[in-house]
Amino acid sequence: MIPHINDSKDELVDSEVFYSYEKLNNIKWYDRILLNRPLKVTIVFLLIGVAAPVLLYHFYFFTALNLPPSDGFSIGSCLIPRETRLACGVGQMPQDQCHPHCCYDRNLQMCFHRIPSRFSYIIDQQWSEDVVLHPRIATVPFSNQNSLSQLRLSIDEQSATHLVLTFYNSQNNSISGKRIGSKNYSYEIGIPEINIAVNASQGTIFDTARGPLIASDNIWEIAFKLTNESMYGLGELPLKKNTTKVIYSHSGGLSSVPLIFARINTSFHGLMIDVNEPTEILIHPGDQIVVRSITNFGLKFHLFVGPEPKGIMEDVMKIIGRNKQLKYWMLGIHVCSEVPDIDLDNFISNATRNQMPFDSHCGHGPIVFNSNQCKTSNVSNIGEVNSGANIVREAGKKFVPYVSPYIRYIKAENDTLEEEVNKTERVIYGPTLHTVNTESCEILPTYEDVMYRLPNTMEIYKGDINGTEVVYPDYKGVASEFLNDLWAYDHYDGVVLENNWPLDYSEKHLNETALYLPYFSENLETAFANTPQWNLTLLNDSNLYLFNHNTYGDNFAQAFAKKDNTTPIWSTSLWMNGGLAINRQNIDASWTNLHRELVSAALGGISGHWLWSSPICGDTENFNQTTQTNLCIKWYLAATYFPMIKIHSKTHMRYPTAFNGTQRSIVLSALNRRLGLLPYFYTTLQEGPLLRPMFYQFPLSESLYDINTQFSVGDILLIVPNLTPSQSHAHLWLPGGTWYELWSGLRMEGNEGDPVTMTTAEADFLTFIKGGSILVYQKEIEQTAENTQFFSPFSLVIALECTRSNEEQSTPQCHATGKQFIKTNMSLIFSANDTNLVITADGNDFDPICDIATGYWAYDIRDINIYGLDEELNNYDNHREVSTFVDLCHLEIDPEIVVNLLS
Repeated sequence: MIPHINDSKDELVDSEVFYSYEKLNNIKWYDRILLNRPLKVTIVFLLIGVAAPVLLYHFYFFTALNLPPSDGFSIGSCLIPRETRLACGVGQMPQDQCHPHCCYDRNLQMCFHRIPSRFSYIIDQQWSEDVVLHPRIATVPFSNQNSLSQLRLSIDEQSATHLVLTFYNSQNNSISGKRIGSKNYSYEIGIPEINIAVNASQGTIFDTARGPLIASDNIWEIAFKLTNESMYGLGELPLKKNTTKVIYSHSGGLSSVPLIFARINTSFHGLMIDVNEPTEILIHPGDQIVVRSITNFGLKFHLFVGPEPKGIMEDVMKIIGRNKQLKYWMLGIHVCSEVPDIDLDNFISNATRNQMPFDSHCGHGPIVFNSNQCKTSNVSNIGEVNSGANIVREAGKKFVPYVSPYIRYIKAENDTLEEEVNKTERVIYGPTLHTVNTESCEILPTYEDVMYRLPNTMEIYKGDINGTEVVYPDYKGVASEFLNDLWAYDHYDGVVLENNWPLDYSEKHLNETALYLPYFSENLETAFANTPQWNLTLLNDSNLYLFNHNTYGDNFAQAFAKKDNTTPIWSTSLWMNGGLAINRQNIDASWTNLHRELVSAALGGISGHWLWSSPICGDTENFNQTTQTNLCIKWYLAATYFPMIKIHSKTHMRYPTAFNGTQRSIVLSALNRRLGLLPYFYTTLQEGPLLRPMFYQFPLSESLYDINTQFSVGDILLIVPNLTPSQSHAHLWLPGGTWYELWSGLRMEGNEGDPVTMTTAEADFLTFIKGGSILVYQKEIEQTAENTQFFSPFSLVIALECTRSNEEQSTPQCHATGKQFIKTNMSLIFSANDTNLVITADGNDFDPICDIATGYWAYDIRDINIYGLDEELNNYDNHREVSTFVDLCHLEIDPEIVVNLLS
């Protein structure tokens, strides 16, 4: 029987109920938390959310739980998105090699800088030119070398739009920048951890952004930002992130000055890196630019405010100078052949028979100097070179030899091992005195004191060029007699200085770099590979070769310019020198390289190198005429618009006579068209670059900024090249204004930024002319540029720009203008409307046009094409053609010539 409680629930006394509630009210706050399940869950999640990141932060990013320096400055954070981390030291390394003041990612095994970086310099007072900066951290993340103890920052206000920032070792140098009153920029120097920000009307145009500033023996590093938007330069259009460039002259390296254009909205500013020691430039994914240099001087940057790209170029050219050697024939076609068994006489005869135009030839082949340049030497190439020069000149062409800077080493019969390695006598007293009589034409031993040498034995260094031993002179400040003795050949009309990085195929001992250089990347190793040994030295100069390498080619070019400053010079390697033409070389034949050459020439031009020569179809042995014929044809068509061109054949022939049938006709037509356009090219190059990127020519057209598949040619032409195999269509993105197809007059329909698709065939190369322009060219082509210039009448393309001032105006107002440069202080000026053409002269020296004895320009106009007229006035589908005869010499008497376009 189950027992039952006799008392009911209702019979509980009130005191017992009250006691239960009183116990509940006396529960502690922590008991409430522990007994409240939802609150417990919330607290646990909060603890995990706060504690876990802290633990992960220390576990993954700290090499050790090192406290920051006890200097009271910034601690710096390691919580940085991976794509914006800056490598600290070499970056990828084991954890025990990561500097304790860097962060470390164990997953990626990457050592990276904090933000702000602890590797900076401290300025303990307001900045001035003489204030010394001290390192915050005593060692650097490169081999734990000591930081340089005393740096200075010099700020030189060069002009209202040009500012120079120089970080340098104050123990070795003293630099003082100037100040100007009116300028278009301002700058702020942050203290105590130095930070430099430069501002202009468009915003902040330079900011170190509390990034690293590292200075130590043979390694300097700085990071900064120019913009969060697009950048252009260093051979890239646009300049892509994760791009690394090396300033160390080599095959495949930069040909122009290291200049970067940066954009903020529709304004542009520029930065030029003026460091002639081996330097690596990284365009970081976080929009920073990281510059690392193997230098002991420092880092120098030119900052240009802009805000238009043209203004940046003009400021750059005030530094590097401008080429003043342009002669009309230089814009023609230049040929050089190294193809075995190709006889020079036969080539010229074949070219003449096929009406192949060309202006110069290198003769029997490129020149390499001998260590014995005497005409009586049995190894002399003097007779062969002079023979080739005579053949070229007899054909009515210019002799333009290709010359390398190294000297073929020929061991004399009376040389002995003792004479070669008598190091002590050479070091103390200079060149060894030989007992035999020598002539100055015997380059060795006469000039052995200017030859580069091995660092330990002081023997003359011998490089390798395709199995031939060569030696390398130092051309800096060399006596004029040296080059006079080297050049034992006849007169030349121009000279192409090639391989003057200089080239050296010998095996390098790069393993020693780790003992001397705290930083040596794969990019630097690639650049060093085919250049002379990095640690060579001279008898009278203790500097290692690598510090002089970037200026070597320029010194060689300057030696030639000193020998004859009136003869045109093309040089493969220059340094901050806009006074000579650029010679591009070692270009493989590929579609990628065709595009790259167009981009390089365009960027080179707006960087101040207006005279830029590029090889058609490349110039290396990597060319297959069977499979790359279509590529070569398109390259010839594109070469019509390059500033300068050359046809350089080595193992395989590339010149037009190597092609057959239709293909030969296409490439010959391309060369003829180039010669016909030279009057316009010659005029354009008096005032600006020829080939230009879109962002330069149309700086306010945002839709065109990053386009790299079309280029402006001067102010009035636009080209859209074929850049892929079997391309049947090309796309034009329209700039503002009216545009016509150049040779037909077809008007392009669309608004600014609209894409227009046009079909293209093998022989087509789309070219457009801007409305409001007059193009001066020549139709009838002779065999050289100069003969065409003199004998071929002028033709005109008048591309009208027609506008209405208001909607009620029934008849539009049409206009077009143009100019033809004749000589300094003499030009022809053209202006037209829809009925008349008016020609006037700016200047009064008509001899180049009208003097029969001394003239060199055509004197008449025969054909005029007009685009943009009403359809009923056209006598062709899209234009009106007028055949006429206009004698320009009438301007000697009359103030203007008026031509009726409708009669």
